[in-house]
Amino acid sequence: MRKALAAAVVLAALAAAAIVVLLHRGSESTPAAAPTTTVLSALAPGVLPRPGVHRYAQSGYEEAKAGPLKIHRAFPPRAILVVSGTGDVVQEEWRYSSQHLEATRTRVTPTGRYSVWQRTRLTMVITQDEAHAATPVTLSRPSKLRVGQHWVQDYSVGGVHSVSRNRVTGRCGQGCFIVVADSTVSGAHPGTELDVTWESETTGLTVRETIDRHIGGTFPYRMHLEVRLIR
Repeated sequence: MRKALAAAVVLAALAAAAIVVLLHRGSESTPAAAPTTTVLSALAPGVLPRPGVHRYAQSGYEEAKAGPLKIHRAFPPRAILVVSGTGDVVQEEWRYSSQHLEATRTRVTPTGRYSVWQRTRLTMVITQDEAHAATPVTLSRPSKLRVGQHWVQDYSVGGVHSVSRNRVTGRCGQGCFIVVADSTVSGAHPGTELDVTWESETTGLTVRETIDRHIGGTFPYRMHLEVRLIR
């Protein structure tokens, strides 16, 4: 499960804004910037993924509407993942563009990784930045993946409810598994998201991922994205 829930919270706030120059000011994505200094982290030994900056090739677009007006913009060719954290809590910050950032915090335990927090910063003419705890804390990844495994996350972020049905559908190499997450979001901005993640148990990193997100309501939003790890 990714961040459709936090994205829905952001879109609810954006819908309340007066968007008069939507097409002119929000129609371009610019490349995200990497940290200019070493990532500071105090992660406990053995907690994965380890701190660092990782670069991904990416392709896709995002689209938003407000009445008859529409933004449709392609993502830049590169995304950046910044991994940091403290103790047993890992923060993964995905910088898809200068206009679009998504982050999660997960607590790593012997039984698996648990979602505790989500953030989305999205600029569509105006910038909306929402960060909230996930309640209740739910299992996002078991500690040992196996083909055929499945689990459900049922929780809320910022007052928006989501149910994510996760399943391991195959392998992608030694210590690499394919995880499919099918999520639904309810409330004023109902939506769906389908994520397919190729994940390395050796490094804890996403090797490849596709995201298909659809959020409705008064400010409909779509996102289609594929990322592949470069280094």
